[in-house]
Amino acid sequence: MPEYAYAGNTYPTVCPYLYYQDGFAALEFLTAAFGFRERMRSEGQGGALGHAEMELGDAVIMLASPPDHKSPAQLGQVTIGIYVHVDDVDAHYERAKAAGAFVQDEPADMPYGVRSYGVRDPEGHQWWFSQPRG
Repeated sequence: MPEYAYAGNTYPTVCPYLYYQDGFAALEFLTAAFGFRERMRSEGQGGALGHAEMELGDAVIMLASPPDHKSPAQLGQVTIGIYVHVDDVDAHYERAKAAGAFVQDEPADMPYGVRSYGVRDPEGHQWWFSQPRG
């Protein structure tokens, strides 16, 4: 997969950009629950999160707290689903659950060759984590 480099970082072809009402709390949750590593952040207007980047393996996500943003939880609907591959889906599930992720689907073997589970973060973004079945 091609990578792009600028400002001292490399980026995959696609980098999801998520909006959170409380971007700083999201950074903490994504680290504790899902194992993301923060690689940069900048403050925006009024002390809100202006821009941040997190990585997990070769994936990069970006996030911010734009003014007047309404979270999926406030809207009462899922607005995005993010699918992430991990090495040990069962251990990852336990970590996410312990950190307070809302469990939608517990780990299960899927007919298309993966073991996966689904959760939502505190603001209602949907996350799916999977690993190939041996």
